Amino acid sequence: MCDYLINNYAVDGAKMYATGISNGGFVSSRLGSELSNRIAAIAVVAATMEATTIAPNCNPGRPVPAMYIHGTIDPLVPFPGGQMTAGGTAGGTILYHFQAIDRWVNLSGCNSTPITVDLPDIANDGTTIKQRTYPGGTNGSEVVSYVVLNGGHTWPQGYQYLNEAIFGKTSQDMNTCEVIWSFFKGFKR
Repeated sequence: MCDYLINNYAVDGAKMYATGISNGGFVSSRLGSELSNRIAAIAVVAATMEATTIAPNCNPGRPVPAMYIHGTIDPLVPFPGGQMTAGGTAGGTILYHFQAIDRWVNLSGCNSTPITVDLPDIANDGTTIKQRTYPGGTNGSEVVSYVVLNGGHTWPQGYQYLNEAIFGKTSQDMNTCEVIWSFFKGFKR
């Protein structure tokens, strides 16, 4: 698919990124792990990394800048990791949010002590967001964690696509699309 896009569209092959929510987030983690020769950076929303086959074998050929955004009360992809009980990955085991962060920090040679910022609570919607940035990685890579306190299985500042009682709260304190693009555009392969 990468070759097709490069050959048929005005695509810079050094600036290909992977992002997704939920199962798409798990796929983005896998692409960063297995296609580091093609993917410049990843951004994962409401997901972490599969724990039994993907995480243990994650050994990209180069540092991959990574961003993870996850709600602490996600009812489908548990923030503390463990056994999945719902959705397309039901029955699988996943890493805790900070296990995925630590994995990428180590793989990219980033500083293990993050720069921590509490984002402004602009929406007063019952959620807040804590950003942790791990800079100083090999070739300028970095890892960023956004923990959405009281956030659900959602895309912050996205559409509340299902009832809050089912998927949890959608934080309005951060425009996820802008945050991801700002992160991506700083990296190339």
